[in-house]
Amino acid sequence: MAALPPPAPLQSAQWRAFSPRRRRSQTTRRSSSGSSSCLRPGTRSNGHFAQLEKPQGGSASVPRRLKAVYLVRHAEGTHNAADKQFGTERWESELAFSDKYLDADLTPFGVSDAQSKGPVSLKAELDKGMPPIERIVVSPLSRAIQTAQNFFAKDQAPAAPFKSMESCREILGCHTCDKRRSVLELKLKFPDVDFSAIKDEQDQLWTPTHRETDDEMQTRAKGFLLELFRDVPERNVVVVTHSGFMEALCAVVLGIRIHPANCEVIPLVLEAV
Repeated sequence: MAALPPPAPLQSAQWRAFSPRRRRSQTTRRSSSGSSSCLRPGTRSNGHFAQLEKPQGGSASVPRRLKAVYLVRHAEGTHNAADKQFGTERWESELAFSDKYLDADLTPFGVSDAQSKGPVSLKAELDKGMPPIERIVVSPLSRAIQTAQNFFAKDQAPAAPFKSMESCREILGCHTCDKRRSVLELKLKFPDVDFSAIKDEQDQLWTPTHRETDDEMQTRAKGFLLELFRDVPERNVVVVTHSGFMEALCAVVLGIRIHPANCEVIPLVLEAV
C-alpha cells in the first residue's frame, strides 16, 4: 500500500476539540456560541485518540492533524496573593499598576502547591489514557515557567527543554503582572528554557493604556493554535499558561466559558480541519 501523502503546510484552520471530563467541572458553563464534542466520562481517551488518527475518506486521504494538549494554569503568584490580601477593588484600582508586581513570581505557597498538585493531576489524566507528554510549552511570564519547573514528576516530563511561546501569555495591557521581562533577563533567570521563538527583545505586546478585549484574546488564541500545530512537531503537548488565555482558547475550540483554578489541568484533543 502506498504511503499517505504528508499534510500541506498549515496556514489557516478551524478547530475541532474532544475533551475528557474536566477535573473541576463546576467552574465551567456553556455559552451560546460554538460547540463541543466531549468524550463521555470514563472514556479512555488514548483509544479514542487512536481512532481519531485514522484518515477519513479512504486510504488515499491526507493524515489528520491532531494534538493531545494539556492546558495547565499557573500556581499562585504574588499578584494573586495581593488580590486576596487587599481585595479585588484595591487590586483593580491601584495595585495592578504597581511595578512591585511586574512579571509576578510564584509565592512560596504557589511553589509547594504546584509540587503537590501537578504530579497527581497529570497521573490522573495519564491513567485515564491521555498519551505521555512529549513537549512542554510555557508562557514567557515567570509564574508560568516556575509552575512548569515544579509541576512534573521526573517520569512525566520529556528531556527536551521547555519551549516558550509569546502568544499563550495572559491578558495583555495595563496590569504590570502581565508584562514580560526582556529576553536577556529571561535567559539569565531561566537558562534551561528555549526562548528562540520570541522575536522581540523587549515586550512589544504590553501597553499601559489598553487592556486586551475578549475578542482580541480569542483572535490571539487562534494564532497560538496555528503556531502550535506549525512549529511544535510533537503530538502530545503541555501548555503552562494563564486563566485568561485558557478562557479564550476554550471559548474558541469548545464554545464554553471557564475560569480554571490555579494548577488546574484541562486535557484536550485538538484537530485542525
